[in-house]
Amino acid sequence: MNLRSLEDPRPPSATSRPDHDIAGLSLSEIAYRRLEEAIVTLSLRPGASLTEAQLIDMVGVGRTPVREALIRLAQQGLVEVLPRKGVLVAGINAIDIMAALDAREVLERLIAAEASRRASPRERIAIVETARAMRAAAEDGDANAYMRLDKEFDAAVATAARSPYATRAAEPLQALIRRAWYHFERQDDLVPAAQHHVAFAQALATADPGAAMAASDRLMAHLRGGLLATLGRE
Repeated sequence: MNLRSLEDPRPPSATSRPDHDIAGLSLSEIAYRRLEEAIVTLSLRPGASLTEAQLIDMVGVGRTPVREALIRLAQQGLVEVLPRKGVLVAGINAIDIMAALDAREVLERLIAAEASRRASPRERIAIVETARAMRAAAEDGDANAYMRLDKEFDAAVATAARSPYATRAAEPLQALIRRAWYHFERQDDLVPAAQHHVAFAQALATADPGAAMAASDRLMAHLRGGLLATLGRE
């Protein structure tokens, strides 16, 4: 499986992401993205306890941006900040995963419909191109590239939807499902999931909200089915 070694404490984004990907971002956003990716990809293991100094060294920015990032991650349920003790990475359990899917399905339908109505021609093209890049990464078996593109895809759809409350509510649920994907080692699902993303992007590009919602439902059903099958083998 093409996943980063779980013994390597450095987040993939801090070591392999091109510098231009973080150009123009605040230090707080850089810290958040690097820590979130490390948690999602399990470079930071569920249940791991770390000090603030370790996290500062890991992401390569100062104390204040790291603290701001940790507040955001704690609000999303990815870490628990323990006063005077450090930071605890959240665990993973099946109940949380299925509850997240239930909530995410409803939010994604709303976001899909709004993006279908409101996206500009340029945004529609970008969403389709990102989905196709996901398919190419899936065919190459590059899970880390696929998951980075998956996050970009969700962000592009969210921007096009112009529905900030729904997208802010969906973001931590999306992260939780990506993390579950790594936890349950769903490498065999890369190509089928990518095909569903392409179909969703193409439906969204038609500016038909009904088609976009139906394609979103099929994508969510696919994610649910795959995770349920995996949980059944646990």
